[in-house]
Amino acid sequence: MKRLILGLACVSAAALAVPALTSAAHAQAADPLTALKSQFGTGRGVSFSETTKAALDGERRVTASRTGVLQFGRSGITAYDHTAKTRIKRSDVEALTEDSESVLAKMLRGLSRPERVVRVNNAYYLSGGAFGEFLPADKTWLRFPEATNGVTGSMSQLVNVAEPTTLKALLARATKQAGGYTGKTTFGELYKVSPWFRASVMDRPSAKEAKTVVTWKLSLGSDQLATRLTTSYTERSGSDKMVVTVETRYTGWGSKVTVKAPAAGETATIDELEGLDEETATELPTQIN
Repeated sequence: MKRLILGLACVSAAALAVPALTSAAHAQAADPLTALKSQFGTGRGVSFSETTKAALDGERRVTASRTGVLQFGRSGITAYDHTAKTRIKRSDVEALTEDSESVLAKMLRGLSRPERVVRVNNAYYLSGGAFGEFLPADKTWLRFPEATNGVTGSMSQLVNVAEPTTLKALLARATKQAGGYTGKTTFGELYKVSPWFRASVMDRPSAKEAKTVVTWKLSLGSDQLATRLTTSYTERSGSDKMVVTVETRYTGWGSKVTVKAPAAGETATIDELEGLDEETATELPTQIN
């Protein structure tokens, strides 16, 4: 689960903006978990926007940004639609690869473009990004055979406080402060409790990776619903150390959200990818991550 692309992406910086949806009024909740569960209902949801920064060799840069919506059912998240953009440039790709038509070159070239991920129930779809370079000409979507937040998933927010299991685990060892909570967790704990984390990293953390500490700070509104989540963790590779910080903002709790699966005629299966065999395609997100 080595996120080598984060180091590559440190070469540039920018930010995405997302329009805020109108927030619905809610009664005061006793605690964040109760407040979250009060939002669950068919066709309701929340919007989010986030920025990932990485500090490498003393230099801190924006590496990725993402915006999206989460759709709820009666017991939690049933669908989502989000688009991520990395700070990889086409010029960076050309400098790193000698063969412009190699799988690596195409993959990196794709990562310089936005990647959209749609989940509806237990089906996952990808458009653009790394896999967009290998789709048939008449297809714009790939139905991925496993739970995934895309190739950009591990470059983005790994903690999802809109998941009741995740929020409950975080609050169990949290410190309350003015306006919210702070605390620490680990990759290992997140892998156990969070479908979002598992879809983001895809492969199970090694024993060493499972001990990676994630420091987090959650800000709440007067309704006890999340307004901002900041997480930070350190990745090490040999003598290199990179500190990754992600800030996510939540808006429009209770707004109407409808996420639909792409049309079947626009969707390819993994065995239809051109120039990328099925085994390599399935392993691609974890190899990049």
